[in-house]
Amino acid sequence: MIRYTSFVLLSLLLTFTAACERPVPPAADAAKGAYNLNGYLQQQIQRLQQEQPMVLKSVKTKDKSVETVETAEVDWEEELAMFQDLDLNRPTLQEYYTRTDSTLADGSTLIHYDRLPDAEAMVQHLYLRLSPSRHLEQLQAMVQDQNVLFFTRRNLQLTADPANGNLSSYGVEGTQKLIFGDTLTYHINANL
Repeated sequence: MIRYTSFVLLSLLLTFTAACERPVPPAADAAKGAYNLNGYLQQQIQRLQQEQPMVLKSVKTKDKSVETVETAEVDWEEELAMFQDLDLNRPTLQEYYTRTDSTLADGSTLIHYDRLPDAEAMVQHLYLRLSPSRHLEQLQAMVQDQNVLFFTRRNLQLTADPANGNLSSYGVEGTQKLIFGDTLTYHINANL
């Protein structure tokens, strides 16, 4: 009898515990159609560090003339870090954005992330264009951050070869304003 009672209590305890657990949505549903931007960037960083291609980089700040440099010595982890902040597939960020997917006549996919009006997230919008074979072709984003001490806005763009997804160019157009300082505007363009 004790054995039977223990079995019944254990069964009830397991049933109660299973009933109270919050169901986990299937991973396939959460990742359906998601593009792994950080995975892409890590792959490109590794490739570029190995190949060390020549980069033609132009920088323009406020009233100064354009400075252009051609070099193969680039710290790709640091250079592409600003794009890594654009990964909106993290579960903690998904509630702040609406996502719209559309397919173009050539089979390419457009993925648009737009920040909800009351959300407190730095990425205002992110647009990705993927080739029919799901290689990144183009990325555009606007990032904005402000508090009592400063304001910053950056428009980021990245272009890749649609055949293989390899990075071909990227750029940043930005504005920075400190509360007690001048406004700094800058443009950075890099071509591989």
